[in-house]
Amino acid sequence: MKLVPLLPTLLIYWASYRLSVEKNAQEKKRDEFDRLNAENTRLSEELDHYRRLVAAKEREIVKLQKEIAEMRKYSTGAPMTGALFDDKKKEDRK
Repeated sequence: MKLVPLLPTLLIYWASYRLSVEKNAQEKKRDEFDRLNAENTRLSEELDHYRRLVAAKEREIVKLQKEIAEMRKYSTGAPMTGALFDDKKKEDRK
């Protein structure tokens, strides 16, 4: 008859163990979520940085293309168009 008092104690231990396992699993998921969220934030900031660099380079290219076009006006025998100004090919690549 010693088994009867032991059963509630075992059930309590088992329930406590299950709760502990569940809590650890939730904490692990939360830690993974936090890590991925931090990495996503870092990568998003890095992507924004590179987009700004690309935009600056594109503005510089446009400026240089305008300068080249202006210089070609004053150069004798220089072609007025070229690969830099071929907008049709540029649109086809997109």
